Amino acid sequence: MSHIWAMTLLCMALVIVGVLLLIIWRMSRELRRRREHQVQEQAQAEYQCLSNLNVIGRAMQEGQMDLMEGCLRARVIIDILDTGWWKDDELAVIAQVSDSASHLHTHQARSALTARERMQEDRHRLQVVNEHETAILQAARKLVGRTDNVLAHR
Repeated sequence: MSHIWAMTLLCMALVIVGVLLLIIWRMSRELRRRREHQVQEQAQAEYQCLSNLNVIGRAMQEGQMDLMEGCLRARVIIDILDTGWWKDDELAVIAQVSDSASHLHTHQARSALTARERMQEDRHRLQVVNEHETAILQAARKLVGRTDNVLAHR
């Protein structure tokens, strides 16, 4: 009788271990699927950022976007990418220009300003852009150059 009892317990243990192994296998497969999906999403997000930088750089070069606006937008995207792009001296002007405009009002806060205050801020924007226009356009070319090769390989 104890021999049958021992065999029954052994069979139950084997079934439990089998079920646990099946659960572990399914969970690891799901984890692997989620990680792959996360990697794909991250790659897609990076591609979108690079694509947006390319569009911003081209628009700045072609005069379709205000240079200050381009610097502000590029700054946000480069900060999101966090790739060490600020170590490139040619791109540093984007950070410098956007930093010099960080205290200026935008959107709704700008509309709350008086006409005189808006004009003063516009003068400051124009002064900063005029001081750095050549470097900004060079940075825009650099953005396009850096992003063209990445976008071409997709």
